[in-house]
Amino acid sequence: MTLASTPDAGRDHPLHLPYYRAPLPAALRRFFVKYATFSGRAGRAEYWWAALLLFVMPYVVQVITGALTGDWSTVEGTSFSSGPDAVLLLFYIATTVPTLAVGWRRMHDINRTGLWTLILLVPLVGWLVFIVFALTGPRPEGARFDRA
Repeated sequence: MTLASTPDAGRDHPLHLPYYRAPLPAALRRFFVKYATFSGRAGRAEYWWAALLLFVMPYVVQVITGALTGDWSTVEGTSFSSGPDAVLLLFYIATTVPTLAVGWRRMHDINRTGLWTLILLVPLVGWLVFIVFALTGPRPEGARFDRA
C-alpha cells in the first residue's frame, strides 16, 4: 500500500485526538487543518512529518527553480535568487503558527505543558532538549490536555 492509496488519508480519525503512526498525507492534512489549535495532543508522526516538510521545502523550491530557469547554481547552494527566497519566506511565515501549534500539542502528548516549546528560544541546548522531548513516546497522563 502506497501513501497515495492510504484510505482517506486519516479523514476518519477524530481531529481532537492524536493520530499515532499517521501516514504522510494525513499528518500534513492535520498540520494545516489544525492551523492554530494549541489544545489537544499530537503524536510523533504528526510532528515529524510536519518537521520533514519544513526541512525539505528549501530543496524543493531550489529544484523547481533550477528546472524552470535552467540555472542549477541555486540547487548547489552557491547562490540564491530573490524569487525562491521570497517563496520560502512566505512559506515559513505562513507555517509559523501551525509549526508552533503542532510542537505545543506534541508537548501535551508527553504530559508537558505547551510552554516547553519556548525552550527552542535557548540556542543549542534548548533545541536538543526539545528534540529529545519530541522523540519521547506518548504518556497516558497527557490525555488531560484533550477536550472534555
